[in-house]
Amino acid sequence: MRTKTEDGKKKNRVAILIIGLLSIVLILAILVFSMQITNLQHHLTQANLTIAQAHSQILNLTHSLAQANVTTQALRSNLSQAQATINMQKAQITNLANLMNLNVSETLFDNYITIPPVQNITICGLYGCNPYYQAGNFSISFNIPHAGYLVFNTTNPMEVFIIVHEQYNSTYHIPMNVKYLDLSTDRMTYVTFSITFLNASINSQAIPVLPGQVKVLVSNYNSTPFYGYLSIKYVS
Repeated sequence: MRTKTEDGKKKNRVAILIIGLLSIVLILAILVFSMQITNLQHHLTQANLTIAQAHSQILNLTHSLAQANVTTQALRSNLSQAQATINMQKAQITNLANLMNLNVSETLFDNYITIPPVQNITICGLYGCNPYYQAGNFSISFNIPHAGYLVFNTTNPMEVFIIVHEQYNSTYHIPMNVKYLDLSTDRMTYVTFSITFLNASINSQAIPVLPGQVKVLVSNYNSTPFYGYLSIKYVS
């Protein structure tokens, strides 16, 4: 027969065992919880690191995008300039092609002419007399409406000189650089002029002209008369 003292001890042992087991369970639970918290902290740290890396990548991409936009704008500007240059060059090519084609706007003169040979003359003044050569000349005048070219052709193999005089024009401000003795009026006139030579072996000679009054002088410095076909065409 058990005594009360033995029963009490037995109960105390059970209680201590239960408390011990509960303590072990509690400790295990705390350890598991601590491990979970540590694991969560590790995952959180990894997540923050990933977020930081992603943010850095976003900043780098944003910077790269900004640089790409700047490069794109520069390329667009260069493209616009290139297109403007191409358009200007196309216009220049068209102008040059038009000049090479020499599309005739108007035939100013188309006929046969006779020019006397060169003559020996003597001019006397206060200081005596001096011999001079006076070329035979054929002259004709035109009113040029726009800047362009005078194109000359002839059938005579004899060489003659073409002189184009442009008299002063206050409207177009043609620059004058020399005084010319106008044989028709015997007066000195301010003009600018261009000189070239012409014969049948030359396909054509073109002389640029500005708007205004233009005088063409064909000079024969040969000892024989010049007779042949002369064509003067205006090209704009």
